[in-house]
Amino acid sequence: MKKTMLAIASLGLLGVLAGCGQAQLTTSKTNYQQNGMVAVVKGTAAKKATLTYQIDQAKAKKVTVKSGTYVIQVPATTQKQTVTIKAKTAQKTTTKKVTVAAGKTLGDYRTVVGTYNQALVGMALSKDDQAKAQSLQKQTQALKDGQATADQLTELQTTQQAVQAAMIKAQQTQAKQLLPTKVDDGVQQLLKTKNTTIRANVQDDQILGLTLIAPVKALENKAALKEFGISFTLLAKATGADATKVMHEFEQFTKKSQKDNQTTMKTIHSNGVNFNTGFSASDLYIYITK
Repeated sequence: MKKTMLAIASLGLLGVLAGCGQAQLTTSKTNYQQNGMVAVVKGTAAKKATLTYQIDQAKAKKVTVKSGTYVIQVPATTQKQTVTIKAKTAQKTTTKKVTVAAGKTLGDYRTVVGTYNQALVGMALSKDDQAKAQSLQKQTQALKDGQATADQLTELQTTQQAVQAAMIKAQQTQAKQLLPTKVDDGVQQLLKTKNTTIRANVQDDQILGLTLIAPVKALENKAALKEFGISFTLLAKATGADATKVMHEFEQFTKKSQKDNQTTMKTIHSNGVNFNTGFSASDLYIYITK
């Protein structure tokens, strides 16, 4: 009996020793969804393991293991992605595979940015120039319908010149606030000012996610708050949401969260576009996705 117990005990010890040689590797899920602009893949690994990950056929990258845990941020794309994770020790290499679901596009990059920039420039026009721009639209429509007279054609040309000059001046005024009309693929910063930052995940000229960031302290200043509000409104409008509805709900949620001392806010939905709010110790984040 004593020999049997010793044998069983030795088997247990061998199992423990065998386990020491394994490159421990786990993932919190097998299938991940986009959260903001990226999918966050996380899990545990042996502290001394060399950890790498590969997205589909792309080049493998290293990831740091901290206190036995790791985090991998995978930018969402319009296609399903497979992430291969490998943990290697001197004795063994362990492999795990997870998938990241395809993300939904907010729209064509040029279209979204064009709408944003056009609205921003329009806001810089004087009331008189805005009236001329509206008049120009009506005159142009009359010309398309074949209803314009010779005098109206002359007036149209004069109005066009005036509006064009005003637009150029407005573009110069707003130059530092305009979003770039062309970018490469990937998660990147589109705009950074003292009061706001706009980031985007762009894949194949499609926007998979936007993030608007503002320092919490800056929002105590009226000018900074106005800048944030304008950026938020224009991003909502450019992505097809009802900007008025979104801003109204955001204002109501903000008041409630301050009253109840909450650090999270309810998701705002409008025309298929989702607006999630997050906070860090210093910043406010608005995540825009579909």
